[in-house]
Amino acid sequence: MSKSVTAVEHRWCKDIGMFAVDRPIYAIKATAERPGAKASCLWRTKACEGCYNNKSYNMYQEAMDGSDVRNEQSWQAITGEGLREALSTKRSRQTSRLRLMTRGEAFRDPTDIPRVRDICNANPEKAIWVPTRSWRSRVMRPHVRALQDECPNLRLQASIDHTNTDEEIRGLIDEGWSLMFWGDNERTTLPGRDSKGRFAQVPMHRCAKTWAKEKGACAETCNKEGCFDSEQTFVQLKGH
Repeated sequence: MSKSVTAVEHRWCKDIGMFAVDRPIYAIKATAERPGAKASCLWRTKACEGCYNNKSYNMYQEAMDGSDVRNEQSWQAITGEGLREALSTKRSRQTSRLRLMTRGEAFRDPTDIPRVRDICNANPEKAIWVPTRSWRSRVMRPHVRALQDECPNLRLQASIDHTNTDEEIRGLIDEGWSLMFWGDNERTTLPGRDSKGRFAQVPMHRCAKTWAKEKGACAETCNKEGCFDSEQTFVQLKGH
């Protein structure tokens, strides 16, 4: 097997109860000891300043930079079969669900589309969970959305927050996107449409992991109306 099998960077995320693949949020400058890496989160909003990953970056900048460089090198070389083989050795932990990314953006540019497609196709028995802000790119948006229709095991969510407009949110709903909302704990609905196509508020499903603090709920109990529902869903994360 090629080196891409053994080079697949992934980590166990205890809070969500599954393995995850990550990549750099921010650009990393090269040093004499290691190469640099491009930023992946190109479509951040003001709300992204509250990202939980920023605390780790502030406390462990050098270690995080080194980890992110390895993550990006791995991502550029990853194959679906390589990831499958890497996870096949993790017999003591569940591997039926996987997240791309807990930090960083899976769809930075068009080369990421076939990469995610290959991961899904090579792992048809796994649910591949991908929250993304690439919907904010006019270039990426239609290609990423089409991937959901191609890959039945892909759990794709447009990541949105309280800074996004009603027009933006309703447009995503009309296109069939599932949504992950964060940034306003008092809000309970999103601007959508009723069964007759008229403008209406649609309710959000509260995430058990963030609202009820159920560690591992993402892997164990998240199904109907949650992030792993195969139908269109609107999930609300609790701000932290």
